[in-house]
Amino acid sequence: MQAFDSPADEDASLYESVLDDISSGYLAGGQRLKVAELAKRYGVSTSPVREVLRRMQGEGYVDISPNRGATVRPADANTIQNIFEVLQLLEPYFVAWFADFARPEMVDEMEKIQLEIAKTPNSDLQRFRTLDAEFHWAICKRHYNQLAAETWKNLRRALNVHGAKLRISPARYETIMKEHDGLLAAFRRNDVEQATEVIRKHLEGSFTQMSQHMRLIAD
Repeated sequence: MQAFDSPADEDASLYESVLDDISSGYLAGGQRLKVAELAKRYGVSTSPVREVLRRMQGEGYVDISPNRGATVRPADANTIQNIFEVLQLLEPYFVAWFADFARPEMVDEMEKIQLEIAKTPNSDLQRFRTLDAEFHWAICKRHYNQLAAETWKNLRRALNVHGAKLRISPARYETIMKEHDGLLAAFRRNDVEQATEVIRKHLEGSFTQMSQHMRLIAD
């Protein structure tokens, strides 16, 4: 792991590095997080590691207790359901606005991301989910309500972290690609009604897939 140039860079980069390790499964749910070991891995002192872990506790990625110290919070169905419930409110709001005002170059940007997703096998979950989040962020990031957009971004990142090890079936992968294409086509026509219908179906399908996998793991 690389050393960082400044305290600000250190805090931001350290946070992202720890989050990436949780997302990839290197730091697994229930695993104890030893401050000294993390400091050595990321090439920093123990103080910023403690600060990052406290931040992650507040965001729901880490549990800290007097007896056990810090541990990675395991994914659970309730957390994923709560995230999806908010996303199902926010994302149609962004999509309807985007469909109404989207210019060709904005849709072109999304199509480039879609082509990268198409090149990514569904077995590469981390890259697939990263690109999928970029596809949807291309919609949200242009909205005038940046508070809502940042809320969406944080929730989507949380979903990717908590659901990092949940499999995407080949059938769901194919459906995601078709629904993305449907969104792109609706955006090209500035068809608000169709775009909203597609995104609602898209979110419902993703939630069903993740919920079924969570139940399978629990059993």
